Amino acid sequence: MKSQRDMYRYINDQTLRLANQGLTRDEIAANFKLPSGLANSWASRGYYGSVSHDVKATYVFYLGWFNGNPATLDELAPTDAAKKYVDYMGGADAIMQKAKADYAQGHYRWVAQVTNQIVFADPSNQAARNLEADALEQLGYQAESGPWRNFYLTGAQELRNGVVKGPTPNTASPDTVKAMSPEMFFDYLAVHINGEKAANAKAVFNVDLGGEGANTSWSWKTAC
Repeated sequence: MKSQRDMYRYINDQTLRLANQGLTRDEIAANFKLPSGLANSWASRGYYGSVSHDVKATYVFYLGWFNGNPATLDELAPTDAAKKYVDYMGGADAIMQKAKADYAQGHYRWVAQVTNQIVFADPSNQAARNLEADALEQLGYQAESGPWRNFYLTGAQELRNGVVKGPTPNTASPDTVKAMSPEMFFDYLAVHINGEKAANAKAVFNVDLGGEGANTSWSWKTAC
């Protein structure tokens, strides 16, 4: 427990120290190392999370997603940007030729990153999907973190075989709803409103929560 305490405090403090020196989220995570006393403790190993993951989360918690570079302030959506990247880099075939050479040299992180642009630009390019899947698979084999490994290997499977669309789980069963406080229940209703359809709607609801007592009837006004 002491080791865990010290590790999280170290990640918190050092992330902020480096951020105050002007480093961005990804720059900090790419070069962040635990001191030997913490790194050699089995309880601090990234079997579930990872130092990189926690550093990025700490940065975003305090400073948000914006890295201070105005070029990243309003970037194109992934699909639109990917089409431009592929075009600027000479087309999918040229990228694939270089990516295969990088894969042979073991540069799996970069191969996954660059072939991802081809897949976003043209999801039907199965050769690019397969090469990205191969790179993700290798990253999965190397990952110490269980969730990272699962993400990599699941991504590889979906690139090769497509995404299986299973039934959407119902996380709000009647028992769950019954256990909600009135405040939680109204929040639950609010996040289920389709904002586009209800954009100009105005409504007043008188809600009877049942039972006895002065606090069982609520008046709820909403304007979306």
